[in-house]
Amino acid sequence: MKAWLAGLEPRERYMVLGGAALLAVLLVYVALWEPLVNKVERLRASTAEQQLTLAWMRSAAQEARRLRGAGGGAKTIASGQSLLSLVDRTAKAGRLGGALKRVQPDGDNKVRVWLEGAGFDDLIRWVAQLERRQGITVESSVFEAREDSGRVDGRLVFEVAG
Repeated sequence: MKAWLAGLEPRERYMVLGGAALLAVLLVYVALWEPLVNKVERLRASTAEQQLTLAWMRSAAQEARRLRGAGGGAKTIASGQSLLSLVDRTAKAGRLGGALKRVQPDGDNKVRVWLEGAGFDDLIRWVAQLERRQGITVESSVFEAREDSGRVDGRLVFEVAG
């Protein structure tokens, strides 16, 4: 390679070396710089999206605290109505009927509920209503965010307070 390069005219040698340098710069740009810039842009977009989600979650948490504090004293379940039927009926009345997948009794004073694709705001209102009006509390809950904005899958265990 050295012999071939030495055999070229000085002008040709400068052109070959200049072309090699230009090729090296182009390779650095394509292999390193451009992917780095693209990654930074994707991260900026992702950060903005996550900040919007965080703002929404904070407002939902405030709404939940407001709803929790708005209730009076705990009320008992109307006589003759089981916890299972009350939870099922109020979920359907609270626009969660389509998301309600399963309601299962757990002893005398507990009910397990499975929801899929429930609207988070509707779910929070429903839970607050059960606690405020019926004296039913959430013993445990697990929520998983879905791809749809404002939708969650959830598993809850309700129990009669008192």
